[in-house]
Amino acid sequence: MFKYAFDLAETKSPRLCFISTGTGDKQVSIDAFYTAFADSAVQTSHVALFDKPNVAEVSAHLHSQDVIWVDRGSVANLLAVWRIHGLDQILRECWKSGVILGGESAGSLCWFTGGTTDSFGEVQAYADGLGLLPFSNAVHYGDRRELFHASIKNGELPDGYATDAGAGLHFEGTDLIAAISDRSKAGAYHVAKTSDGEIHEVALEVRELKRSA
Repeated sequence: MFKYAFDLAETKSPRLCFISTGTGDKQVSIDAFYTAFADSAVQTSHVALFDKPNVAEVSAHLHSQDVIWVDRGSVANLLAVWRIHGLDQILRECWKSGVILGGESAGSLCWFTGGTTDSFGEVQAYADGLGLLPFSNAVHYGDRRELFHASIKNGELPDGYATDAGAGLHFEGTDLIAAISDRSKAGAYHVAKTSDGEIHEVALEVRELKRSA
C-alpha cells in the first residue's frame, strides 16, 4: 500500500508523515513506523498531539509532505482531537493542494462522511467524519456488513463503500479510481439504497498489489 502511495507521489524519496492520534500517540506505534522505513529512501516524520504537539508549525509541516498516513484506533477520538487542534482544516487544505492522504481502519474511515465504528463500544453508525469524501465507509466489512446495510437503508448513512481487511480504495478528488489489495481474496464493495428502499451491493474489481522484493 505504501509503495502504491509513493508511486502516486512520483518521487524516489517521498516525504511520509505518520499520524497516530487514534491510538493516543502510543510510542510503540510511532517506533514501529520509523523501524519499518529505517533502511529506505523514505523521509519519515510524525505528528503527535499528546500531550502537546511535537511539531512547532504543524500546518507547514503537513503541507510539505508527499504522503500523510493515519494509523488505526478510535476514529471518534482522533476527529475530536484534530478539531480542537485545527487539523481537520489543515488536512482538508493538504488534500486540496495534492498531498496524498491515506490510512487504515480509523485512518480510512476519517476521510468519509461517516461509517461504522466501535469507538463507543459496540459497533454503531457514525456520521461525523471529515467529509472530504461524501460517502459512507465500512472497514472490517466482514463483521459490519449487516449494520452497514441497515444504516444506509434507514438513512443514518449515505451510500458508500466497504472493504475487507487488506483492501483499500483510491480516490482522486471524490472520484473512485481503483480498488486495491495487499492480499488475495480481499474484497471491496459499493453499497447503495435503491429507489424502492432496498440495498444493492456490488463487488468492485480489485487489483492485487505485488509485494516489493
